Amino acid sequence: MSRENIQPTPEVSPGPLSRKSQSFRLALYYWALFLIVGIFVPFLPVWMGGRGLTHQEIGLILAAALWAKIPVGLGLAGIADQTGHRRAVLVWIGIGVLAGLALMIFLQGFWAILIGWVIVGSLVTTAMPVADSLSLLSANRVGINYGTVRRWGSISFIVASIVGGWYLNGRDSENVLILMIAGTVFLLVSTWSLPDLRVVARKQRRPAFLDALRAKDFALFAVTAALLQSSHAALYGFASLHWQNAGHSKSTIGWLWAEGVMAEIALFTVSGFLITRLGARKMLLLAAVAGLIRWTAMGMTTDLYWLIGLQLLHAFTFSVTHVAAFAFILRNVPEDLSASAQGVYDSLAMGLVFGLSMAAAGQVFAAAGPDAFLLMTAFSTAGGIGALMLVLRKPK
Repeated sequence: MSRENIQPTPEVSPGPLSRKSQSFRLALYYWALFLIVGIFVPFLPVWMGGRGLTHQEIGLILAAALWAKIPVGLGLAGIADQTGHRRAVLVWIGIGVLAGLALMIFLQGFWAILIGWVIVGSLVTTAMPVADSLSLLSANRVGINYGTVRRWGSISFIVASIVGGWYLNGRDSENVLILMIAGTVFLLVSTWSLPDLRVVARKQRRPAFLDALRAKDFALFAVTAALLQSSHAALYGFASLHWQNAGHSKSTIGWLWAEGVMAEIALFTVSGFLITRLGARKMLLLAAVAGLIRWTAMGMTTDLYWLIGLQLLHAFTFSVTHVAAFAFILRNVPEDLSASAQGVYDSLAMGLVFGLSMAAAGQVFAAAGPDAFLLMTAFSTAGGIGALMLVLRKPK
């Protein structure tokens, strides 16, 4: 793929580290970050329940953190671009997460825990786009393969959820917070080892994300990718309940989820080949087609053999979209705006649009069960239209 309309950004302190060394250090950071994610996603609600919160209160707290990441993410990404320092921002994020988790040990009641998790949760999820922007600099300067680096985060998620579940079985729910604190200490150590790649500090006073939105086709790309990622809302929110209602055991459901993550890892491994052969725009179109197949079939059947096949499509609906987003920003957005570009994509894909999709899926699932998955085809269709427009607008 050729670069499109990018003016090179002067480098500051590109660092003497080799491609192999930078790949290892970035992979170590993703491993540490997803150790935390692999604990809080499945087990934080257990901890909140142990503190006496109701299901409704837990849902509100988790949703609040999802929405809070939009201003937090754009703000911290803007600081990374404005100063040119990405690793420093990640260090402060790690310190903030550790301090917040330590404070949560003493929190009781809905409002206190709400404030605590809004702070911690928004910071943890903001670390991803900032880390991705650092990976983007590394890919641009020494040619790291993002997919083979990022896959270690997915592997770590599996390890954390399986080992964490084994460790927590029969133990007090307070151990969830202890595991997260231990993971955050490791995260801080790995953050200090990251390559300190920098760009020239921005001179403009206006928010960097506004300039990122002016990059060629970026606004259309961001909305397209967000629609495709948000088509997963019914899966993340209601698939386990739907499959359990259909008579599948918890162990079977667990293996179906693990299969999806393993497919995700496999795709990350070969992502470099796909980027070279298809390019980011056609990859988004591929993700849309896979989504139409996956969500339509998932809304029509709970047969185990079909589900096994459909979970393999996670590699195309999620991973292809994520890698395509990285490749698009790498080739269309200047380095000094890359953190904000990642922040815009993440705020839409895992914040604003995803939140709207989850709310809509919840309403439909409550009223008509599997029709919630058919609703997700609307998001894939809209994303497919955007992807087709991107393909047609690509310069020859």
